[in-house]
Amino acid sequence: MKKPEPQVLKALAATVVNNPALLEWLRTVREDELRRLPYAVDHTAIYQGRCQMVNEVLDFLSQAPDLAAKP
Repeated sequence: MKKPEPQVLKALAATVVNNPALLEWLRTVREDELRRLPYAVDHTAIYQGRCQMVNEVLDFLSQAPDLAAKP
C-alpha cells in the first residue's frame, strides 16, 4: 500500500478517533467478504483481492492514530 503524506495520515487518524463507527463498519464489511469467499466459484481471485484490500485498509486505519502520533 502506498504510504500517505503526513497531512493525509493525520486526517485519517482524526477521522478514526472522532468516528469509531467507521472501523466497526469496516469490520462488518470484512466479515461479510470473508463469509462469501468460500462460495466464490467464478472469479475467485477477485473475491480474494476484495478481502485483502478490506483487510489492509482496516489494518491501516486501525494503526493510523498511532502512526500519526509518531514524529
